[in-house]
Amino acid sequence: MLEVADGVVRAYYLFDIADTIDLATASAHTGDVRAPAALPLRPHATAYLQFPVPPLVANLPDVDFEGRPCAVRLKLYDYGVVSLRLSFLAAGAWNDLVAIADRVRTGDSLFHLAESVVERVCEDYAEALDERHPALVEDYLIVEIGRFAEAVDAETLLDEHAVVLAGLLLGERKRLSATEVEEALRMRFSYHDDDLTIVQWDSAFVYDRQESARAIEDILEFANSQLLELRTYDALLDRELDEIYKMQPGAPPRSLRGRHEAEQAATLRYLIVDVLELMDRSSNALKLVGDAYYARIYRAGAARLGLADWQRQIDTKLASVREMYRFFSDQALRRRDEFLELTIVVLVAVEVGIGILTLLHL
Repeated sequence: MLEVADGVVRAYYLFDIADTIDLATASAHTGDVRAPAALPLRPHATAYLQFPVPPLVANLPDVDFEGRPCAVRLKLYDYGVVSLRLSFLAAGAWNDLVAIADRVRTGDSLFHLAESVVERVCEDYAEALDERHPALVEDYLIVEIGRFAEAVDAETLLDEHAVVLAGLLLGERKRLSATEVEEALRMRFSYHDDDLTIVQWDSAFVYDRQESARAIEDILEFANSQLLELRTYDALLDRELDEIYKMQPGAPPRSLRGRHEAEQAATLRYLIVDVLELMDRSSNALKLVGDAYYARIYRAGAARLGLADWQRQIDTKLASVREMYRFFSDQALRRRDEFLELTIVVLVAVEVGIGILTLLHL
């Protein structure tokens, strides 16, 4: 059985709390803050992954969770996401590592701890939050191992310990089928022969040097923040589409000049611009220029999380909103044209009437 010399179990809780966060204002309220311009990659590697607007990172005081010390790190993204990372040291027998991961994965009390910390953060940084709203939450588990008690390479891990790795990632203690093990380990990456990263939809295994492990974990954290943003936009569009259906397009006009339809069109235009702006802000928050290894890991995380499917769903709903916007715009224009035609007819009738009255008085 594997023996872990240096390991840590990291639970990530990401909260979408506002449309945007003013990081300059937030930094004024934070003590220990780091805002890296680029992710820490392998030594001598070019910084191909960069944050155009670096997130703020603060190390908060450690807390005690069920008698176990827990390191707390906070990260604020400018597109309205707060990410809380709770870390537990895990060294010793493999089964002890698994037990910690299982406790972290299934513990509601840990989520409540994260929720209470983020609530305090929202109160402290209230001035920095623009359009705060009820939070949507995503969670993710990363098991990071710096080294084993006895040196082991990636090939050995995959050949001799595939079943236990798959069980760790899926949170399953009963022996998995060969097909399920293969699927669980399908998205795996190694840069050297003594490192290994495996990506699942709600967890990841990272066996790497500290600087590279941190970069990988930051990339996966960012991918989860994108998922959270897409979920937020999807929920927003669902609410707005429900309101659109209540507008009853095609109902008798409320205004001869089409003012009501124009207001409806303006509301939809604002919604489209707002969603596109927020989507652009989050999708461009990380630039992957050319490092193939880290880019592959990001794409694997995005695929596991189903980001493309969420994006297609949002695009479909945006297309529906655009169609309704065009409908209300055309309807408002037609109402104005009809009003102008009626006005002209009335003016002509008045002019004719005045002419007739003039002739009768001659």
